[in-house]
Amino acid sequence: MEQSSLQPRIERLLTQVEKPSRYIGGETNETVKPDATVRVAFAYPDAYEVGISNQALQILYGLVNDRTEAAAERVYCPWPDMADAMRRDNVPLFTLETWRPVRDVDLFGITLQAELTYSNVLELIDLAQIPVRSADRTDADPIILAGGPSASNPMPLAHFVDAFFMGEAEEGMQQIIAILDEVKTREERLDRLNELPFLYLPARGEQPVERAIFADFSIDTAPTKPVVPYASAIFSRASVEVMRGCTRGCRFCHAGTWYRPVRERKVEDVVTAGLAQLECTGYDELSLTSLATSDYSGVSRAIREIKEVKPDLHLSLPSNRVDTGPVALAAAANTRQRSITMAPEAATQRMRDIICKTITDEMIENAIDSAFAAGYTSLKLYFMIGLPLETFAEVQGIVDLGFKAREIGRKHYGEGGKFTVHVSASNFVPKPHTPFQWSGMAPPDQLRVKQDYLRRALKGRQLKLSLHDVRTSMLEGALGRGDSITGDVLEAAWRAGARFDAWSEHHREEFWRDAFAAAGRDLEVEATRERDPLDPLPWDHVRSGVSKEFLLDEWWQSRAERPTGDCRWDGCSDCGACVGPVRNRLVEA
Repeated sequence: MEQSSLQPRIERLLTQVEKPSRYIGGETNETVKPDATVRVAFAYPDAYEVGISNQALQILYGLVNDRTEAAAERVYCPWPDMADAMRRDNVPLFTLETWRPVRDVDLFGITLQAELTYSNVLELIDLAQIPVRSADRTDADPIILAGGPSASNPMPLAHFVDAFFMGEAEEGMQQIIAILDEVKTREERLDRLNELPFLYLPARGEQPVERAIFADFSIDTAPTKPVVPYASAIFSRASVEVMRGCTRGCRFCHAGTWYRPVRERKVEDVVTAGLAQLECTGYDELSLTSLATSDYSGVSRAIREIKEVKPDLHLSLPSNRVDTGPVALAAAANTRQRSITMAPEAATQRMRDIICKTITDEMIENAIDSAFAAGYTSLKLYFMIGLPLETFAEVQGIVDLGFKAREIGRKHYGEGGKFTVHVSASNFVPKPHTPFQWSGMAPPDQLRVKQDYLRRALKGRQLKLSLHDVRTSMLEGALGRGDSITGDVLEAAWRAGARFDAWSEHHREEFWRDAFAAAGRDLEVEATRERDPLDPLPWDHVRSGVSKEFLLDEWWQSRAERPTGDCRWDGCSDCGACVGPVRNRLVEA
């Protein structure tokens, strides 16, 4: 079906839905390649304003359009009002660039950033009028490829996805495009894709699959002209990824395992790329992104050189370590920067040792003091509750640290000063490929008791508290460590009406409870159960680069309340991530 035949039908729908700007395309810096022989649709399984801000999709979009002969277009999950209207009028899911049906592309790529978007993955496939289960697809259907961090446990989506990309896609995506250009039938394409070591094809069996690592992490693949949204987005700013990977070793952190080792970009490349993005987007804010930007060894120099060119620029450092953050905060501070986020994760030394968060009370207080001294007036502190081996003392510690932060703020701004300490406490959810993958979540009743206590205790002027919904945290835990039967649960819940589960107004707990019960399982049992370290795990065939033996040793170390040092300065911990050319690489070691 050509664009001309869909356009009037789409235009009629746009008059009937909330925020039609989500679906019109035509944004600044979008790319249209009408003569491409291979067509790709990249999808983010959430609303436009969330997906347009995703840096990974911006990287892939630019990579395919700028470095291959293929054409990449974009699609985001239609909001329920639009989805219902599309089904009613038989309008298939379409790309933003050309309003052509997604089902007509060669490759339909879906990023998996979070488990609570899984119902939207099925929603996207069905709206595209593609059979939901891969076994039912024919040569008329595109190859459905899923990647991103949550693909590290592919089993809950194995019934629905043709191939999973494990790891970093900068180099491997070009190999996939080449195969699609050379081979045209579905089965031949799947056979060729199955030869790539970083792809897992469920229909071809659970053979080992290796995580792809972009070893040199060159700036060449960074987006030079990111798409600028017309509609509102959760982040409206230019962004440059300064570093990938982390070796801090926090035992709850999936990204800390999945993206090892550390690879930093040269400061001059970061500065050039950042200034170029500002020039072609019109943004007045630049974000230097990574898992922990204040750990980037060139952060002070990069900030200084950027501010020499644009002294009034709003520089954002979204991830700041408590121990390295003060230096970066002082360098980045300016009159427009008001809010800063820090993540102690745990408020007592005992719990920080258990989770391998190697910071002290003194470091935390010094970082808070530095933030207020630098002129920040909104301090956000992130913690978790329900961590393994947690006692009530850890919950009380969050309260005590919140009041301590307010005390430090009043030292700088006075008791009536205009500043805020915002305490956020999320619920611990164990993730695959981490030392806590064998741990279960705390029971929901326990989490609610702890949340109620925090609500009662953290009251007062200049203090705010935010908590995560226990129901959605339980669902995240049940899906994240699920297996192929979890996929049957997912399909049943989606067919009952589950979608946009991360949005509280759309989450329907009863759909999921009924679906788990129909499969002979219980949602809370799946989320809270501990796993025997001797039993196989559903994701064992996915090799992250970090050995299972290392993860198990870290699990035991947590029970002994012993932290492990960071290999960047404490020596190699023999995790297995550094092999051949894949090594920690710092620009200013």
